[in-house]
Amino acid sequence: MPDVLCLQELRLRPQDDELVAAMAGALPGYACVYSLCNDPKNATFRGGRMYGVATWIKSDLEPSRAYRFPWDLEGRAVVVEIGEIAIVNVYAVNGTDKPYWDHDLGRIEGDRHAFKRRWNVRLFEECAQLRVRDPSLELVMLGDWNVSRTRMDTFPRLRTEEPHALARKVFNDELMPRLDVVDAFRELHPDVRKYTWFKRGAPPGRLDAARVDFALVSRSLLTRVESADILDSSSDRWLSDHAPLTLRLRARANDAT
Repeated sequence: MPDVLCLQELRLRPQDDELVAAMAGALPGYACVYSLCNDPKNATFRGGRMYGVATWIKSDLEPSRAYRFPWDLEGRAVVVEIGEIAIVNVYAVNGTDKPYWDHDLGRIEGDRHAFKRRWNVRLFEECAQLRVRDPSLELVMLGDWNVSRTRMDTFPRLRTEEPHALARKVFNDELMPRLDVVDAFRELHPDVRKYTWFKRGAPPGRLDAARVDFALVSRSLLTRVESADILDSSSDRWLSDHAPLTLRLRARANDAT
């Protein structure tokens, strides 16, 4: 088992007490930190059982801080600080034409494509503030970003029409440089085509896939990345349309482990 396990799209509500307790205790020897969707305006499908993220941490790692963001009503991010590393478990917004109710404004404000861009900006602003509070913190931001970064990350084609192109441009050219984070898998495997999302119901032998799940790490942390991979076999994916990611970090020279 990994030292840290991050899952997205839990589909639990905060009021599902028994299910939440079962989730939190599902891995003996691990502590569980989670953020669940609690947005009655924008999440009505399945009675509000949508989105949600959870991070399990081996108990002996003893996180120094763990928290969610009050503005993140859809339960799309949770942060765990272990030593000098802040692990941000992310299930970013999938942009659609559906109208979005803005709780701050108290009205419909654009669609979920626009909300996706705003959400990403706000998350990166929060992570920038983490480093203002503690400049020694290194970032590991990983999960489902719902963005394909380059043509190598999709098959058969990259969506270059708007608003997808704008979301990609902001992500690549503004948000990542702002935090000085890099795509760990792509840094280690610049020419490898692997995908993390596979379209359900695609005809046999006809690939429809994209790499939308990845780990962004502080550039200064890259020298400690031993491996970053995608377990893309059908057996590893099991019943999901997403493939698991793995990220292995080397301990600092002065660490006991």
